[in-house]
Amino acid sequence: MRRIYTPQKLAVFAALTLLFTTIGVTAAQVPIAQDMQAPSGMSGKVVDLEGKAVAGFTFAIQPMQRQDGQLQPVQPEGEFQPHGQKPPEGVNLPGMPRQPATGRTDVDGTFIVTDIQPGFIQLSAIPDTPQDMPEMFDPEAILEGGQFPPALIHRGPLESDKKIFSIQIGKIIVFNTAEGPGFFEGITFAIEPGKTLENVKITVKSRLRIHARIVYADSTPLVNANGRLNMRQRDEFNPQSGGSYGMDYFTDDDGYFTEYMDAPGFYTISVKYSGPSTEKELSAGAGPFLLKDGIQPEELVLRLDGNPVAAKPAPGNIEEPGDIEIPAEVEANPPVPPQVRKPAKSVWVINPTNGHAYKKIQCADWHDAQQRAIEEGAHLVSINDEAEQHWLQIIFRGHSFWIGLTDVEKEGEWQWDSGEPVTYTNWAVRPAFPDRLPDTEKDYVVFTFKDGEWQSVGPESHFWRATREAIIEKDGLVSKTPTVKETPHE
Repeated sequence: MRRIYTPQKLAVFAALTLLFTTIGVTAAQVPIAQDMQAPSGMSGKVVDLEGKAVAGFTFAIQPMQRQDGQLQPVQPEGEFQPHGQKPPEGVNLPGMPRQPATGRTDVDGTFIVTDIQPGFIQLSAIPDTPQDMPEMFDPEAILEGGQFPPALIHRGPLESDKKIFSIQIGKIIVFNTAEGPGFFEGITFAIEPGKTLENVKITVKSRLRIHARIVYADSTPLVNANGRLNMRQRDEFNPQSGGSYGMDYFTDDDGYFTEYMDAPGFYTISVKYSGPSTEKELSAGAGPFLLKDGIQPEELVLRLDGNPVAAKPAPGNIEEPGDIEIPAEVEANPPVPPQVRKPAKSVWVINPTNGHAYKKIQCADWHDAQQRAIEEGAHLVSINDEAEQHWLQIIFRGHSFWIGLTDVEKEGEWQWDSGEPVTYTNWAVRPAFPDRLPDTEKDYVVFTFKDGEWQSVGPESHFWRATREAIIEKDGLVSKTPTVKETPHE
């Protein structure tokens, strides 16, 4: 899970939480020359987990030092002046603060860095600086007022969308297991003065990302604003495991914000906003949705439960009613009515695996549930494989609900009311509430609270009387009312 770090916490964080895997490229102790140390170098290639070259990847090479038995980034104090003379580029004199270096891959994913200060170094991914960032950064304003410009604050924290997964030097491969701020999260090793490491292979992986847009109720984007973001995460395979987190969000010129996560699983998010354009605190939410390697929501929109209000005139600038003129061709906007919070409604949840939408509804029985599905242009849920079964257990856990399986038309031949073929079943071996009804009277199916097992029921079954919810599915198909064959009267 993504963590929030302030500048004051960084030094403490480096000492307490950075657990680096260290390898001696040449020796455990790096010799220090009496006069100067020649710069070191490194060249190689950056690839993704599939072995494809990664172009335009930027990484930092941060000097590290031992302090209190742990490796920490070098943080020099003051400015070093080596007897009034500037040493050759890349050369490190005794007592001189070691300077970081950066590397960047070309179109083929290759890189060459020649000005690395020898000793312990750490490689970590760093974000690309936006082109307009230098224009927004005003050092004098920050020094005088102690505050960053609002435009810079609204950018939010800059983070790389990739992280270093492993580094291979010769036959040695080191994996990254550290967690921390993006520019302190990396892999640490030692390099000798004047030594050039060749054919270094850096493997990177994409980070888990939530990219969402916040809009008002009228679809106007919430631009250049910040507020509070709350997030709940549940493990994909163990719903009881997870946690809740809070952080600030910052929207850009189009109302988007991005947050990076460390833990995969199902996420539910909510945002709050109160600003000069609102009379009350507004909120919005989305989820649960699955976030893991290769799976993330395509277009996530958080719609606030209210609209912006017109700015009030400043005191002393209020004109008399008789002095206000509205041109004939301009239509005055009607006042925005007070926004009343609506009761919570069931919402459609997208299954990222198959792209289908699902929703829980209230119903009286199976027939009522099917009719409500038809009214929404959907059908009672059809479960076609184990993956879909498991996803439904995670999302709609805790209750029993009707599904679209029935053998009304022909006894013993089960079919989905959507018309899809039956390719998967999950019948209960030991029903939660067994009954003595013959199979000929149990024509409908309940997805039970007992591990999601299915149980066929009839009007006299316990589940028929107790089940008041159903899951409907929208995928272009609509429920088909079963045709019941009537027995001719004698």
